[in-house]
Amino acid sequence: MDEIDNHRQFLAEQSEAQRASHYPYDAPEGGFVLDHGRLVKLRDPSILDGRVAVLSVGSNRAPVQLLRKFGDAAVVPVTPAILHDCDIVHVAMVSYYGAVPCTAFPSPGTDVMLNIAWLDKGQLQTMHRTEAVGVAYDYVRLFAGIVSHLPVLDAGGEIVPPASPVFGYSACGGVLDVGGGRPAGLARIPARNRRFQTLSQASAASLIHGLADDGRGDAAGFVPRVVEDRAFRSIVNQRLQGRAIDADGPWKVQRVEAGNFDAYL
Repeated sequence: MDEIDNHRQFLAEQSEAQRASHYPYDAPEGGFVLDHGRLVKLRDPSILDGRVAVLSVGSNRAPVQLLRKFGDAAVVPVTPAILHDCDIVHVAMVSYYGAVPCTAFPSPGTDVMLNIAWLDKGQLQTMHRTEAVGVAYDYVRLFAGIVSHLPVLDAGGEIVPPASPVFGYSACGGVLDVGGGRPAGLARIPARNRRFQTLSQASAASLIHGLADDGRGDAAGFVPRVVEDRAFRSIVNQRLQGRAIDADGPWKVQRVEAGNFDAYL
């Protein structure tokens, strides 16, 4: 069998509550291919040819999210990578499914183990739409040297991803100031030489509740209300702009059209 170890745990169905609280979800180490709803080992390097390398900094690292976005018929190869001189931190925003999402943020000397999804043209357009490009996230090209491709280990040796420009997504509205003008890293994404404190998803949601709720609900009901009430979610996100830090970093914004992304705001 070519299926990766423990493949079922990475594709387990999630409740709405788990989708918010478990963000950014579990991802296997190394390379894999999401192949028609299965996770299999990456054996053939030619599968990467002609695809766009997109760095995954949050939930896009996780097979369950890729499956949700691209469906059972998709084939998406994924390879490991290191993001240098950046950390992955909480955004000054709550997503439509109730999670406090993330983005890359400059942090000299910090390295983060992530992965790269190699997308075909149709998948890239889907990703633009689900990232609400131009409103929630910008599509960016990362500067040379910021990302290191890592080889994919295989029984026959190593598969080395082709030299390729790497793209990604950067939060338009900035990152969350958790105090003292500093962001907080995601506790579930480990980093080397991290300079910032970390927050769990529950702690980030609790902080935002205290900063941006209107006082009508308790902390336990905050996330469900954000999910169910789009107008309230919009108010919360507007209020969070007062606690946003500019997320500019070693990348350049690309001009793209995202299509109809209304469902992802």
